[in-house]
Amino acid sequence: MTDRGDRSHPLDAVLTDRGLSLAGLAELFRAAVAARGLRSGADRNLMWKWKTGRRVPTEESQWYLADALGVPRELVLELGWPEWLRHAVAGSRSVLDVAWSATGMVRVLRGIAGGRVDRRGFMFVTGGALSGVAASWAGALEGASSSPAAPDAADDPGRLSAATVDRVGHRLAELRHLDDALGGARLHQLAVAEFGWLTQLVETAGYETPTGRRLVGLITEAARLCGWLHFDAAHHAAAQSYYIAGLRCSATAKDPLAGAHILACMSLQAMRTGHDQDAVNLIDSAHQQLGRDATPRLRALLASRKARAHARAGEAAACGRALNSAERLLDAASPGTREPDWIYYFDDAELAATAGGCWIALRQPARARPLLDTALHTIDPSFVRDRTVLHAQSADVYLQDGELDLACEELGSAVDLAHRTGSVLSISYIRQARQAMSRYDRETRVRELDRRLATLAA
Repeated sequence: MTDRGDRSHPLDAVLTDRGLSLAGLAELFRAAVAARGLRSGADRNLMWKWKTGRRVPTEESQWYLADALGVPRELVLELGWPEWLRHAVAGSRSVLDVAWSATGMVRVLRGIAGGRVDRRGFMFVTGGALSGVAASWAGALEGASSSPAAPDAADDPGRLSAATVDRVGHRLAELRHLDDALGGARLHQLAVAEFGWLTQLVETAGYETPTGRRLVGLITEAARLCGWLHFDAAHHAAAQSYYIAGLRCSATAKDPLAGAHILACMSLQAMRTGHDQDAVNLIDSAHQQLGRDATPRLRALLASRKARAHARAGEAAACGRALNSAERLLDAASPGTREPDWIYYFDDAELAATAGGCWIALRQPARARPLLDTALHTIDPSFVRDRTVLHAQSADVYLQDGELDLACEELGSAVDLAHRTGSVLSISYIRQARQAMSRYDRETRVRELDRRLATLAA
């Protein structure tokens, strides 16, 4: 229920459209600020002042509000306050409300790839709306098998072959590995182009039914990759639109494993935007649909993501149980076990990094230190963004132990690596670690660190 006030202000339309109170909007705003590694004391009263015109938010505050509402920052500059708010209303209807069917999937893909779904106005959904997405995905998986209609392939000498589609899969694999080294800020447009091309193929190319299903499976991964890269660049609403499109594709392809992986990615996004219970719910939905075909590695990944959500909520016992489960499951993933190619990154180093991050969140640096050291010494050197985050977390642990020199050294290493990717996600970890040093602001070594931090773009 929204507060009464000036009904002519666009911010009131946003509140009504999303079912938000002023306090709820303030919570979203604070989460958007936190996603950039900063803090805000914004509350219901400040939102009320913005809505009634008693105060105009600064340009920087408008940027964070735009992040919270899923509106590109460039529209803040282009349209000004409060006109840009109109792009935050009802932008996601066609993505959320289309039937969960093969026909509905094609309609959503066509809209996103062709620009007919306005991602500038796609709202970032949480709570019950997000649970509804997960429930729709589960229902579509359990429904009758279907596949998108294809042009008649019988007389088409240029129809897609299985070998051609496999080559497309290799292109996506290359993009995944490039992301490890370069990050989403530099790659998301390339992934969007790949997604658009695949979407065009599913509508216009001729193919046999098995080839068509494989093609839809590749679009599932292309959509997930687009979602992940936009998430890494802090374009949260656009990321979520791609994730939901990918869920639709996984349901059409009858691929619960790929869908579960997307839900795991969405759970990370929920945590980074301050919606920890949503993260737990998404992981639970993935678990419920996995079935007997789920691999130990995928189950371990889901358990590790649930551990992170419990850690953020301060639930140490539940976090510990989930981490123990993840470790057992990963140990059970023998080298000969057939795994989806997209889960290559989840290994012992990744689990150690996750566990270390959990114990940092729970303020237990003695447990975090050996795990982070293990991760830093065993992680694939090409995983530049992950190494950046690990150095930032290592700085946090040293600071909790009172080791300012080592903390500055580690954070300096993180800054050096961040320049190589421009990842907004990793830069937010760096800024959070620096913020924890605030009581040492006058120290010479911290001031030197600040000079290096000033060169980061995000």
